[in-house]
Order: sequence, then structure tokens, then C-alpha cells
Amino acid sequence: MAWWTRLHRLRQVLFRWVHSLSGRLSLMATLVLLVFLAVFSGVLERAFRTSLDEAKARELQLHVYTLLAVAEPDGDTLQLPLSLPEPRFNQPDSGLIGAVMDARGRVIWRSPSALSLPNFSALPLPLPLRQGQQVFAEVQMPDLNQPYTSFRQGIAWGLDNELQFTFVVLEDAAPLYAQVRQFNTTLWRWLGVGSLALIAVQLLVLQWGLAPLRGLTRALKNMQHGGADTLQGRFPQELVPLTDNLNLLVENERRQREKTRHTLGDLAHSLKTPLAVLKGMDVAADPLAAHKALAEQVERMDSIISYQLKRAVTSSPKSILRGVPVQPLVEKILTALDKAYRHKSIDAELLCDESVLFYGDEGDLMELLGNLLDNGYKYGGGRLLVSICNTEDRRGLEIVVADNGPGLSEDQWQQVIQRGVRADQQQQGQGIGLAVVVDIVESYHGSIGVVPEAQRDDALCGDADLGGLTLRVQL
Repeated sequence: MAWWTRLHRLRQVLFRWVHSLSGRLSLMATLVLLVFLAVFSGVLERAFRTSLDEAKARELQLHVYTLLAVAEPDGDTLQLPLSLPEPRFNQPDSGLIGAVMDARGRVIWRSPSALSLPNFSALPLPLPLRQGQQVFAEVQMPDLNQPYTSFRQGIAWGLDNELQFTFVVLEDAAPLYAQVRQFNTTLWRWLGVGSLALIAVQLLVLQWGLAPLRGLTRALKNMQHGGADTLQGRFPQELVPLTDNLNLLVENERRQREKTRHTLGDLAHSLKTPLAVLKGMDVAADPLAAHKALAEQVERMDSIISYQLKRAVTSSPKSILRGVPVQPLVEKILTALDKAYRHKSIDAELLCDESVLFYGDEGDLMELLGNLLDNGYKYGGGRLLVSICNTEDRRGLEIVVADNGPGLSEDQWQQVIQRGVRADQQQQGQGIGLAVVVDIVESYHGSIGVVPEAQRDDALCGDADLGGLTLRVQL
């Protein structure tokens, strides 16, 4: 059972390794390396064998020229001396053989080194060659296992080239194959050493390259154990968007929890008074008055709950969402306000390019713009200018809303953003809209404020100042 347990553990280790990034990268890189080495070694072996064949062909051609130099015509045949300049032609079993064939393919001469080959006449050589034709090939000698390399050249003899001969030189190919085997052995030895070195370097590179991911894992564990509130550390630029979005998600979740807790506390505190009134009612003494009071307190509690729920949903930004096109949304709001304020002649102008995007929750942007533009319609003097554009990094949003109404001073602005405070008590409303806008802006770490008169031309992209209130929102 011990070997089975070890085998099971080994399988688990291999399974985890293959299903890890480092394991996958190592496996694929190793496979690519092996394929490359196989192809590379094949190409090198082919090139080496080609160079050996070319060198051997030149060597055998020189032997042909040696035989040609000592050949003498004898009628319609050739005579060569008994002792040839190349000693190996004179030695039996030397591995170097020379021969001459006539135009009909008959062997009319062979070197003394071929005397030990009784079946030399049955040598499987092709038909005689024409004058000047050269052929280098490999042939199998009769009754012998080892192959021979051969070089044949066609020669024309006589004044009118009437005599055609084919000079043949053969050499044992065993030394050639031995060189190839030695080259392959040396090649694979060094390729093996190089492969091990490359695999070792590859593992080191993978360890170094995946170190930021291990650092990210440690940062997550540190945050989970309470060691830090956010992911801390220096990460490569490819991981920065991930870590930023994770930090944003953690921060949004923490802020949402905190806001939910505050909202529940506010809700409980707000319901204490109506509940106290209900508990103090004397239904038996005056049923009609108790019924009226009950209806009033139920309506009040319903209003409180609706308000707190509205506060709870306008909370954290969703900046990791895809970009929301701004222009269609603003046009939809302006169309609705035109219908709602049809009794007023409002000239609203929108300056917003189609490429402007908001990287957040569409409901947040709808609530923010809806309150700002509604105030412009409600308190303006008939003209409204809305300018919206992205910041230079294309991630932020700048909104400028200007009207020709009475305007607000900085002190008045600080007052009206307080919940329940309204600048014009004659207009209908609860004084909540701007407070909701401020909450949304703060949830996106943005800013909102009145644009000073000296900066209004720049804020409105050079357009004329309308003379009323100009607000700038940066998200």
C-alpha cells in the first residue's frame, strides 16, 4: 500500500502543477523547446551530411582524373598500368575501387583492389553516361552488407570522340557513416546539455516573471487576515488595473457596508418618534382621533422608509463597469424636462460629444443630472447650458451646468447643499435634490461647486457667461 500512496500523492502533485500557471507555461515551453531541438538537429544533420557528400564527390572526382591521366587508348578500348598512382587502387580490400565501362556498359577494366570482389561484374550501375555527364550516388555491392559511394563520369576518346567510356570510382561508405554517427552523438550531447541549461533558465525566468502574482496572492492574504485595508505593494503595469479595480471594489463594499449601517441607524432613529406616538394612543377613549393619528403616522413612516431606501441605493460607484454613453442619457432627461416644464419657455443647449463615456453606474448619473437640470429648469430664467466632457485620461467626467437665473453666492451654496434647505421657499420641493447630488459626487471621490465669475468662460469652453449660477461637477 505504501507504493500506492506515494503514486497517489505524485498524481496529486502533477495535477496541481499542470493546473497552475507556472506548470502550464513550463510544459508548453518545454514542448516547444523539444520540437525546436528535433527540427534543429534534423536540419544540422542534413546540412552536415550534404557537406560530407559534396566533399566525398570532389574527392572521388579527383580519383577519376587520376585514372584518366594514366589511361592509354588501345584500339577501341583503354589500357591502364598495373601500378596506379593511388596506392589504394593497388591493394585488395582497400575500400577504393576503380573501373572503366565501355559504351555498351561492359566493364573493360577494374583496379587490383576489386579482385577480391568476384561479383564485381554484377555491380548494379546504371547505363553508361554521355560525355561530360557526372553522377554521385550510393550503391550496394553484391554479397556485401555495407554500401559504397560511387562517382561516375562520361568520357569521349579520339579525334572525333568516337569512343565513349564511363570512368567509375567506388569507396566504402563505412567511414562516412561513422563520421555522421560521431557528429550526431556530439550534436545530441551538446543539445542535451543546452536543453537542460535552457530549461533551468526557463524555470528561473518563470519564477521571476510570476513573482508579481505571488506578491498579489500574499497581499490578498494579508488583507483577508486584517493586516491591511487595501492591496499594497508595487505591481507591474499589467496588474495595476486589476489591483486598482480590486481596491476600488473592496473600498466600495466597505463604504456600502458603512452606509447601510448608517442608513439602518438613521431609519431606526427616525421611526422612534412615530412608534412612540402609536404606542401612546388611546384607542378606546377616542377611536376616530386614534384612527386619524394612526393614518398620519403610517404615512409618515412610509415617507421615512422611502427616503432612507432612496439614500441607500444612491451609494457606491461602479467604476469597474463598462463606459456609459452620456449624450443619449442627457438628451433623454432634457426631453422629459421640456414636457414637465412646458409652461416655461426654456432654451437648453447641450455641448457633449458622442464619444464621452461615464465609467460608473448609469442610475447614479441619471439621478445626478436629473437633479441638476431640474434645478436649472426650475430656478433658471429661460436659458440653460450643459457642457460635458471626459478628462484627459478618459476615465473622469466633467459636467458644467449654467443658467441665467438669480444665481447663488458661495455662502448660499454651502447652505442649499444641506439636506432639507431650499434657496427659494416659493418653489415646491423638499430640499433633498442637491444633497443627493453631493452624496453621489462624494461616493465617486469627485467635487462639486460654484464656478467663480472669472473662470466661467474657461468652464463654458469660451461660450458667453449666462449671468446666473454655474456649477462644475468633476467625477
